[in-house]
Amino acid sequence: MTAARLTLDNTAIVADSTCDPPPGYFDQPGLVMVPLKVHFGDETYRDQVDLTPQEFFAKLAESPVLPTTSQPTVGEFANEYARLSRDYERVFAFHLSSEMSGTYQASATAASRYPNIEVYDTRLVSATVTLLIDRLRARLAEGLTLDEAHAYIDHFLANGAMVFQVATLEYLRRGGRIGRAQSMVGDVFGIRPLITIEDGVLTAYDKVRGERRALEAMGRFLTQRSAPDDPVKLATWSTNADDKLPPLEQVLLAARPRAEIVLHGQAGAVVGTHGGPGIFAFAMIVE
Repeated sequence: MTAARLTLDNTAIVADSTCDPPPGYFDQPGLVMVPLKVHFGDETYRDQVDLTPQEFFAKLAESPVLPTTSQPTVGEFANEYARLSRDYERVFAFHLSSEMSGTYQASATAASRYPNIEVYDTRLVSATVTLLIDRLRARLAEGLTLDEAHAYIDHFLANGAMVFQVATLEYLRRGGRIGRAQSMVGDVFGIRPLITIEDGVLTAYDKVRGERRALEAMGRFLTQRSAPDDPVKLATWSTNADDKLPPLEQVLLAARPRAEIVLHGQAGAVVGTHGGPGIFAFAMIVE
């Protein structure tokens, strides 16, 4: 018997708002984004819904109150899963690292009563998760079996990588998200900390002086993890620093001319709260 094929029509994908997608990405059928929240004192906003990234960073610059964040509730996920479990043969949910948030656990609890819903702790963050979603959807467009979907998800979770340059480590320190990158020295003498993620935790990759060398180091990150002829897919994003992306993309494509930049994410309020302005980054997967 031939295994039933999963397609864009019979498969839904859920993510939380820290996947930092391009504007309008989740307007596509079969995609659902459940927002985290950001709080400025007693004002609460849904990430990527009530505040655009531009509005958030303008508010961050002006507010006398430092924002905080909170995860979606089990009930918020349950409302979505009740509907999706009826309307779709299979539902995949992908969330930021459980080392950084309880979002995965809330989602898994809500999904536990539905056998056709699978929830993943990606151990990743930001648009790296959207890159996973995008590449899985490319396969759903052609049709694939459940086993093939599992194989690709496993491949991405084992091999997907990201690196970002932060303008300051202060926001990561305040939010307790700095992980194994805490030993890095930044904010002085033009030092640029470069951070990746390993085992779900932010980890130091390199520290260099000046933006040019930071870009060179990011190109090196790509070449260390791919061969010249590899089918590399890339996503770029920033926190209120989109002017940094064209030079980054130029460096990446010079290093791997056959690579393809498949999306440009837009970091929202939650990632901006913990990372601060001025981050620019890319994610990659060798397919």
